[in-house]
Amino acid sequence: MAKKQKSSEKELKGFLLSRFFFVLAIVSVVELIAVGLTNAYLIPALVRFTHYDKIIQVDGAEGLFMIAFVLVATWFVNRIFPALNASPVAVNQFLEQLLKNRGFVGATDQEVTETIRALSNRPVVLLPLLGSICLVALILLLPYIIGGIVFAVSVAKEIRKLEREREIEHRKEEERRYLMISNIVHDLKTPMTTVYGYAKALNDGIVPDDRKSEYLEAIMAKTNRTNEVVALLLDYVKLDSEGFVIKKSKIDICELVRSCCAFCYTDVESSGDEIDIVIPEKPLYIAADSVQLSRVITNLITNAIRHNPSGTKIGVMLKCENFATAEDVRVFVADTGDEIPEELTDHIFEPFVTGDESRASGAGTGLGLPLSVKICEMHGFNMKLVQNPEVKRYHLGDEYKKAFVVMM
Repeated sequence: MAKKQKSSEKELKGFLLSRFFFVLAIVSVVELIAVGLTNAYLIPALVRFTHYDKIIQVDGAEGLFMIAFVLVATWFVNRIFPALNASPVAVNQFLEQLLKNRGFVGATDQEVTETIRALSNRPVVLLPLLGSICLVALILLLPYIIGGIVFAVSVAKEIRKLEREREIEHRKEEERRYLMISNIVHDLKTPMTTVYGYAKALNDGIVPDDRKSEYLEAIMAKTNRTNEVVALLLDYVKLDSEGFVIKKSKIDICELVRSCCAFCYTDVESSGDEIDIVIPEKPLYIAADSVQLSRVITNLITNAIRHNPSGTKIGVMLKCENFATAEDVRVFVADTGDEIPEELTDHIFEPFVTGDESRASGAGTGLGLPLSVKICEMHGFNMKLVQNPEVKRYHLGDEYKKAFVVMM
C-alpha cells in the first residue's frame, strides 16, 4: 500500500511539473502576441482616444507606464513640497527631463514645464490616461490570470482523480483483507476438520488395527500443513511489523544460491524433476541478510517443484553485468512448466493467491511469494515474473516458459 502511495505522489509531482511548464509555455507565447498587438494597435488608439497624442509619443506599454508614473509623481511633488515649505524646482527639472526622454513631445523645455503645470493644476485630466494604463495592464496580465486559472483547475481535477483512485484502491485493499481472512480460515479449517474426523474415528474404536497407522500418518500430515500455514502467516505479519529489521552483511551471493539449490536437491529428485544450475565459479559479494535471502531463493525453487508436473526442468541462474562492482545482479528461477494464466499474474504476489488446483491439493499456502516480495523490498531489491515471449530476452534457454527474477 505504501509503495502504491509513493507511486501516486510521484505521479502527482510529475503531472504538476509537466502541466506547469506546458501552461507557462502557452502563456509566454500568448503574452508575446498580446504585447505585440498592444504596442502596435491598442496603445496608439488609446492615446488618440484620450487626446494625448499631441503631447505623448510612445511605442510601447513601458513608455506609457513611465509617462503616467512621472506625471502622477510630478503632481504629487508639486502638492507635497509647498506644504513642507520646500522648493520642488530640482525635482521637477529631473522629472521634466525624464518625460522628454521617454516620449513626452514638446518643442522647448518651457512648453513641457507649462504642460506639466497645467496637468498638476487639473489632475482630473490624468484620469483617462490612468484608465488607459489600467486597461493595458489588464490585457497584459490576462494571459497569466487565465493560465493560473487553467493550471489550478487542471491540478484540482488531477487531485480529485488520484483521490478517487486511492479510494477505489482502499476498497480493493479491504476486499483483499477480507478475502485473506477467509482464506486463512479455509486453510486452517480444512486440515483441522480432517484431523478431528480421524482422531474421533480412532477414539471411537471404529478404525481397524491394520489402518490405524494410516490414520495417524494422515493426522500428522494435516497437522504439519496447519503448522506450515500458521508459521508462514506469523512470518508474513512479522516482516510487516515496524520492529522487524533485516541484518545485512557481506555475503557471497553465488555460494548462497548454490546452498539453496543443494538444500532443495532432494525434493527435486523426489518429484522426478531436473535442475540445471548455472552460477559463476568466482565469488560475488553483496550486502544482504543471508537467512532471509535464502528463504526467497529456496521458496522460488520449492514453488517450481510444487506447481509444475513431474519431469519439469528447473533452471537456477545467476547473472551480473559487472562483477567488480556487483552491479545489476540477477537471480533467475525458471522452469519448463505451463505458463501462469494472465488473470492470475496480476495478483500472484498478493497473500493467499494460488491456482485453484494448488489450493485444492494443498500444494501451496499462497503466502510464499508475498513473503519473498517483502524480503526483497526490505533489501531494496525487486522481484518479478516473466513469461513467454519476454523470458526469451534474458537468454536463459529456449525451453524455459517462465521465470521469477530477483533483481539486486
